[in-house]
Amino acid sequence: MYSAGTTDSYSIGIDIGGTFTDCVAMDSQGRSVTAKVLSTKEDPVQGVRTALTRLAETMGRDTASLLAHTHRFSHGTTIGTNAVLEHRGARVGLITTAGHGDTLAMMRGRGRVAGRPVEDVFRVHGTLPRPLIVPGAVLEVQERVDRTGAVVVALDPARVRDELTRFIAHHELDAVAVVLLWSFANPVHERCLTELVAEVSPATYISSSVDVSPRLGEFERMVATVINAYVGPVSHRYLGRLADDLEDSGLAAPLLIMQAGGGVLPVVEAAAAPVGTIDSGPAGGLAGVRALAGAAGHEQVIATDMGGTSFDIGLIVQGIPVMAEEKVIDRHTYRMTHLDVRSVACGGGTIARKDALTGALGVGPDSAGSEPGPACYGRGGTQPTVTDADVVLGLIRPKIFLDGRMQLDPELSRAAVGRLAEQLGMTLEETAAGIVNVNNMHAATLIRRQTVERGLDPRDFRLYAYGGAGPVHAFGFAAEAGVREVVVPLGNGASTLSAYGIAVADTLHCVEVERTVKAPFDDNSLLDALDEALRSVRAAGERVGMATSALRIDLYALMRFERQLANRVEIPVPLPAGPETGALLLKRFTAEYAHRYGAGGTDVRGTAEIFALRAETRVPSGVPAEAQESRPQGAGATDTCEVYWPTDHQWLVTDVYDRMAFHRAGYVDGPALVELAHTTVCVPPGATLSTGPDGHLSLRLPEPSRPHHSTPNTGVAR
Repeated sequence: MYSAGTTDSYSIGIDIGGTFTDCVAMDSQGRSVTAKVLSTKEDPVQGVRTALTRLAETMGRDTASLLAHTHRFSHGTTIGTNAVLEHRGARVGLITTAGHGDTLAMMRGRGRVAGRPVEDVFRVHGTLPRPLIVPGAVLEVQERVDRTGAVVVALDPARVRDELTRFIAHHELDAVAVVLLWSFANPVHERCLTELVAEVSPATYISSSVDVSPRLGEFERMVATVINAYVGPVSHRYLGRLADDLEDSGLAAPLLIMQAGGGVLPVVEAAAAPVGTIDSGPAGGLAGVRALAGAAGHEQVIATDMGGTSFDIGLIVQGIPVMAEEKVIDRHTYRMTHLDVRSVACGGGTIARKDALTGALGVGPDSAGSEPGPACYGRGGTQPTVTDADVVLGLIRPKIFLDGRMQLDPELSRAAVGRLAEQLGMTLEETAAGIVNVNNMHAATLIRRQTVERGLDPRDFRLYAYGGAGPVHAFGFAAEAGVREVVVPLGNGASTLSAYGIAVADTLHCVEVERTVKAPFDDNSLLDALDEALRSVRAAGERVGMATSALRIDLYALMRFERQLANRVEIPVPLPAGPETGALLLKRFTAEYAHRYGAGGTDVRGTAEIFALRAETRVPSGVPAEAQESRPQGAGATDTCEVYWPTDHQWLVTDVYDRMAFHRAGYVDGPALVELAHTTVCVPPGATLSTGPDGHLSLRLPEPSRPHHSTPNTGVAR
């Protein structure tokens, strides 16, 4: 039976990616076991079942026994992300205040290019993003609340009830988004409308702005609420089916769902606001890096996740993950506090081709995914991918892929890359090396954008490389970005680190309360505002079942100078405790503003103000952060092979180490390959790879040249 109190009790994390589904189980001592299987896009629940079966087999158990001894089960899903990107969401209608029905269509001025590469900004023939609501499905209701929350025009429930019935039936809606002007100041009308929708159409999914995004900014609030409605039905069905399936399979522990903010929430709460699950998988990776880097004392970290489909990057600056308030998906911009993880399409499955315009070698952005996958998978793929290039070069040896459970076909890789080589007029090796180098260049470019463009020097950072393809290519994109030290966290666990991060993530709930308080801050008025935020966040914590005794509450004031709304300045400042709270808060804000934008900026901006308060409730997961990978005793024998190193453009005899063939305190000199169960660490000529007592591997690249530079601007509130 299920028991959380014994050492034979596990915390499980599962992350579904575009190519692979990763699974991690950790015991109370922090020891971990991993599994990796191909994703099943058409039926993700089946992918979860397969991953659990493989994990149980690795542990010498059956699935029912494993789940019965699991006290915590966390999951990161891509259902919401895929629904938006593939335009497979619900039929959504919008209900809003009379006179504001065009807000979503008008967008912001940058709506055509939000989130697009800089080269798209100047294209003459731009297009608008595909609409998220059914064309014409906008119901404007007669009501009005002003910015203070006072009711100016009362809502007529009897009149609206009939309008709602006709509206939902005429447009055949699956979901409605309710977004009224200034509803976050007084939600009475919005609450009334949601109750009416539930009465006239109980099967319709309801998304309300006061629950999803109760913040100033009409357009961003509307986008968040509409996206929540768009992904709501499909997410609700999937999460409900998964919860039932796990319960039937023997899971007694609650199902927790990963959020983009870096924590997990109970499945019921996550299903009510599935917009928070968008990009939750990459957030899980950064959450895992935060736990491991904190235990290792690494304060400046570039977290990089290269999987089969994409390359994701997040930053930890001064020990704090960099957060963002604004999110863009498919050019739709909305506000939601989340870990700032950026992505680019350069993974193992990324397809290479001859560019039709330039005739040059191009890599990406489309991916072969898991179906059909790279050519070497033997599942019908014929286009050359990065993984095929790795096989041609010898960076991946076909017989050890997925711990030998899935052997690759090198002849299919050579055929696919060879066809491209003929088109380009290059040799097979030159083409394969070019594919890897271009892919690494894309990754390094994103690293530079996230560091240099923030005023940070990537050479001041350690680079954590994880995901199935991360340790294979880290030597290339780290060197291109100027980083000297690469950490492969948890050894073989690096390939499933996002699942690890999901397993160790804290239960986290965030509540924001719009409240304007101008400097100089009176402590009494500040305390009144804080009480409101605390009441809201405690109520939210109780609603999701957080134990009051275990709650940790962090408070932040969201601050700017007056009249900076158009500039979108939003600086979260931790609220100090003790006497003179207001004075200390103003001092912290001024110092952080000067740190970000220069000391002169604070002299001309005028009066500072708090425009919102954020309260975060957190219940620690209880899973040890200093986890060590469980691995079999006795390493395999050392071998040699020939590898065409893309950095040297030549074949070199390369040492091969079967899993952890070198001792914990030892090291190997490049060129070498260290073959782990689910990935390979490539050690180029001139580099060394060493192991530490924490199970991490450290790849030391040759020292780059380093000119003198000034102290960087971190952009993180201290």
